[in-house]
Amino acid sequence: KRSIASPGPGNYITMAKAVASAVTMAGLECVQKGSFIQAHGSSTPKNCVSEAEIFDRVAEAFSINAWPVTAVKSYLGHSLGPASGDQLISCLGTFKYGILPGIKSVSQVSPEVNDARLLIPTQDRPLPVEQTQIAFINSKGFGGNNASAVVYSPQLTAQWLRKRHGEQAFADYQQRRRQVQQQIVAYDAAASRG
Repeated sequence: KRSIASPGPGNYITMAKAVASAVTMAGLECVQKGSFIQAHGSSTPKNCVSEAEIFDRVAEAFSINAWPVTAVKSYLGHSLGPASGDQLISCLGTFKYGILPGIKSVSQVSPEVNDARLLIPTQDRPLPVEQTQIAFINSKGFGGNNASAVVYSPQLTAQWLRKRHGEQAFADYQQRRRQVQQQIVAYDAAASRG
C-alpha cells in the first residue's frame, strides 16, 4: 500500500505545539530526557517515512537525541475510531511497567526512514522511570485531520498535585483512594482467572 505521499503541515504544527506545551509544564530537560513517542505508525512505507521526518524535525528543534518511538498499531493494525485509545492504553502500560514495546513487525528500520535523532527499537526496551515521564501520542492524518497529545506520567502528575495542594491534602487523597485500588486489584485478579 502506497497511501498518500505526505501529511499536510498540520502534523508538524500539532507535534511541535504538543512538545512546546510539555516544555512549558515540565521543563525542557524533562522533555529531552524523559519522553517517548507513541507514533501513528500505520506501517505503510510512505507514512512511516513522512512521520519519522516530522519527529526528527521536532527533535532537532527541541535538541532531543535518541527520542524513543513505539507504535501500538504495529501489533493491532489500525482500529479506526479507537486507535488513539489504543495508543493511550499502550502509553499507560509503558508508564506502569517501564517497557517500551519494540516495533517487531520489521527486522530493521528502513534506510529511507530519517531516524537520526530517534530511537526506534525492533525489540522491547526497558526504560527507567526518569525516561518515562511524558508520552506524545501522534495521529497523522492528511489534509487537516492531525492531532498530537501530551500524556504525563502518574509520577509527574502526583508531584504536581503535591505541589499545588500540599502534602496533607495529597496524603488524604491517597487514603481515600485505597479502597478504589483494592477494588482494582480484586477485579484484575478475577478477570485474570476468567
